[in-house]
Amino acid sequence: MTTSRFILRRAINTDSVALSQLSQQTWRETYLEDMAMPIPEHDVEFYFLTKKSPEWYARKIADPLGATWVIEDKINDEIVAFLILGQCEVPHPDFCINKDGQIEYLYVRRDRQSQGFGQQLMNVALSWMEEQFPERPVWLTTLACNLKSQKLYMHYGFTNVGDFYSNVGDTKRHLFIMRRENRFS
Repeated sequence: MTTSRFILRRAINTDSVALSQLSQQTWRETYLEDMAMPIPEHDVEFYFLTKKSPEWYARKIADPLGATWVIEDKINDEIVAFLILGQCEVPHPDFCINKDGQIEYLYVRRDRQSQGFGQQLMNVALSWMEEQFPERPVWLTTLACNLKSQKLYMHYGFTNVGDFYSNVGDTKRHLFIMRRENRFS
């Protein structure tokens, strides 16, 4: 996708700070504000240091087995959405290590939601997965309470195939495991 205002491109290392900031802001808005998850601030800060830091994003951008895309607003020089893809690491007995791919993260800034950016990133994700992991299913996880994300994923043929719990500090989060069969499977 390229317009005069928005550009879809692969992330570069200098995007890591912006990705960290956008993910932290979106995570707070979605899970702490919209879903009112009762997570203590010290646990949130530790989570951000380990899973949402600029260094963490730099490692993801540099990962030769993964891919990170961004949608950038060229007028404001801001990243408004991003997608991280990689090898599957879901806790499900049917996934094949080193053979299956996973949509790890898809974030769209709150004020840019419902503008088609999530769909554009999903199209990129599925195309990349078909190239990198041919004839294999695509996996992802999403919070059980995040109905908006589940609706998007179901639109693209993902179905719920399991669940598990993950912690942010001492707070347990219930996640669904979703899978989409590759169109060539």
